[in-house]
Amino acid sequence: MKKKTITIKAKVYKPKSKTYPKKPLAEGTKVEKEHTPSKKLAETIAKNHLDEDKSYYKKLKKVEKKK
Repeated sequence: MKKKTITIKAKVYKPKSKTYPKKPLAEGTKVEKEHTPSKKLAETIAKNHLDEDKSYYKKLKKVEKKK
């Protein structure tokens, strides 16, 4: 059975901050790598989420744990 590939274009915003806490950024990049093969894009997405909420991945982990 042949797999289908879907291409999705999304606008990625430039991160607001220049520095991010090492551990949350590493965890966030790992989470976002589930959605893209690009480490650079995954890190940018993680930074965007951390700009929105510094506890984004901590909260996500808690929500995922409840499932």
